[in-house]
Order: sequence, then C-alpha cells, then structure tokens
Amino acid sequence: MMREEFEQRTGFLPTQSLYSIIEKYYTNFDGDKDAFCKAYKKDADGLATKIQREADMAAIKAQQEAEKAQKDMEARIAELEKALEREQEWKPYEDTDNVQQADYTRLQTAGGTRTLTDAEAKDLLYDWYGFAKEKIKIHRTLPRYEVNRHRQLRKVGEIDRAPIYNATDWNYIRFDCGCMSYELYNDNLRPYLH
Repeated sequence: MMREEFEQRTGFLPTQSLYSIIEKYYTNFDGDKDAFCKAYKKDADGLATKIQREADMAAIKAQQEAEKAQKDMEARIAELEKALEREQEWKPYEDTDNVQQADYTRLQTAGGTRTLTDAEAKDLLYDWYGFAKEKIKIHRTLPRYEVNRHRQLRKVGEIDRAPIYNATDWNYIRFDCGCMSYELYNDNLRPYLH
C-alpha cells in the first residue's frame, strides 16, 4: 500500500518513520488495504495503539542513540583538544618591549609603595606631563597571553597592573590618552605596545 493510499483511506498523515511501521504491520495483516485502514481507524484489536507504541519506542531508542553518539563525540573532541594543546606547547608570553611583570611585582612589593586611585594617577600625569585629565583612561589590568611553538598568541586571562607609586623615580601607570597607549615606569614615559 502506498503512503498516499493510507492517508486517503484514514485521513491520517503519519510521519515517514511512523508510516514505515504501519507498512510493516500492513504486510503482516490478514486482509486488504481497506480492511487494514478500517481496523487502524477503529483501533481494532489495539492495532493503532500497537503501531504507535512501537513508533514511540523506536523514537526513544533513536533519541538515546543520538545522545550516546553526541556524548561519544564530545569525549573525542575533548581528547583531540588535549592532544592539540600538548602538540602546540603553549607557554607564558610577555612582550619584551613593555614593562615585565617581574619588574612591576618588585616595585609593588617594595616597602613604601602604594596603589594609586584613578584620580591620583590622572593628577600625577597632568602635573608631570600635562596630559588632559578628561582624556586619560587608567588601566588596572593587562591581558595575560600564552604563545605556542608556531608563535601564535592567545589571551588566557588578566594580570593585575594597578597604578602604583613609591617615589618620583619609582612608579608605574598604564594608561591611554586619546588614541595612544602609554606606560609610565620609573619616571620614564613610553608607548605601550599591544
């Protein structure tokens, strides 16, 4: 029996997966198309119920298989990502043109060093270098990078780089003014390279 014939006789529009089960029951049915469709519509001997139950069980099984396949794929992806991480040999990276974290930490932990507020840092930059306070943006963190053996960079977090002051020749402020980026380090103003 064709699917269209079943639909015309019953007025029911089954999905393709449901119709494949209906067709299986039809081939084992003792009677012609009309008798089968009539029995299906009336649910004689629970025919429609049995078919629907089998279709539901097939759908549940297919869903379970799909979920298992997805979990297996996710596990495989995780394995491949770990293998790729090992192959790429990621290591911490610092741009040697900018102030190194070890130098900042040495200043930060020295006796007498204090953390500046944004307002204090702006005042210092205005007083020493004449930067317009309203155009200054103080940065309190820097991006933390790693580099792989192919010289590719990736951002992996943030580094604390709050503005700090110990003396006129021992200080640090990372800031932007206008479209330029700067670091003030030990009374030495220099461009900050991204």
